[in-house]
Amino acid sequence: MTDEIYRPQRPNQNPQQSNPMQNLPHQHPAFNPAMQPEPVPPHIAQRMEVEDESKVKISGNIPPKLLERLQKTGGVPEQQAPVFTNAPSINTFSQNFSGNLQSILESLKSHSSHYEQVTLPSMGRFYDGTDGPTNGVLHIRPMTGEEEQILATPRFVKKGTAINMIFSRCIQENIKPENLLSVDRTFILIYLRGISYGTEYEVEIKDPESDRKFTTVIDLDTLEVENCPVDYGPTLMDVLPKSNLSVTYRLSRGRDEIALQEYREKKLKNIGENGSDDSLIYRTAQLIEEIQGVTDKHELQILIKNLPIQDVSYLRNLVTEPPFGIDTKVTVISPLTSDEFTIELPLEANFFFPRGKKKEKTQA
Repeated sequence: MTDEIYRPQRPNQNPQQSNPMQNLPHQHPAFNPAMQPEPVPPHIAQRMEVEDESKVKISGNIPPKLLERLQKTGGVPEQQAPVFTNAPSINTFSQNFSGNLQSILESLKSHSSHYEQVTLPSMGRFYDGTDGPTNGVLHIRPMTGEEEQILATPRFVKKGTAINMIFSRCIQENIKPENLLSVDRTFILIYLRGISYGTEYEVEIKDPESDRKFTTVIDLDTLEVENCPVDYGPTLMDVLPKSNLSVTYRLSRGRDEIALQEYREKKLKNIGENGSDDSLIYRTAQLIEEIQGVTDKHELQILIKNLPIQDVSYLRNLVTEPPFGIDTKVTVISPLTSDEFTIELPLEANFFFPRGKKKEKTQA
């Protein structure tokens, strides 16, 4: 088992690194605007091709009114253009910007489309290539203002889709973020924050001894990352310590976290705040493949409820605390009591909205 310190890796300077924008269509010089009864918007015009004098083919997201005009005049839509969800909008087709703005956007393009190579803590051991990288390698770019706008949209945050949207845009590979292991997602989340805003994270903590709050700075660069042991997975089996029942299980993925949130909301709506919370048992049952021949999820929930508490605790740790990932336990020294204690990395609002640093006043 190897330990390594989390540090944002430097960008790969290989000039042959693939550019996600290189395959985008460009304006065709043969396009004849006279074939349209009205001027065609620039972002549509540059994707048009002329095959002959009587037929125009267009690819892209075509506005309904323009589509209707094209059908009447002989223009035929070809197909929808691919959506590059991981590319910032400044890399979209050229628009009628001023010279100054266009120059700035061009200079920002190379920065915002530069991806850093990272290796996930799972080392890709639990992926088959369709749900994640088998070698554990992804390429991630820093966030832009558009990603911050997603995080500032309450409906995305409430639905639990904000992080998946951010991952889809900032990860170069064509994967669904909800298929990634939860431990890999936590690593990506912290890594993305580090390369986007910097590794210094200011948090407010309550001193356990005096019950008073104080502010401290956590350096995300010092968090330790443990890679998946070579003898762990992909098939996961164990024996419960108290009942000696055999168990087969899997690790949590992003989609499981979404399902858990939906389950909690449904239970709260149907039972209310006075009902008992069985979401932990529900989550554990969803990640259990089998306990001594029992595979039905409802039956697994009933079985878990009747297991000795020692077995229940053991099961929960099996599915939620694999022997790899980024260690989110942080050691803090209180300035109030000088005592040292350990806390779980707090994910406060300023994790992706860091507070501005106050400049010290200089005396004349």
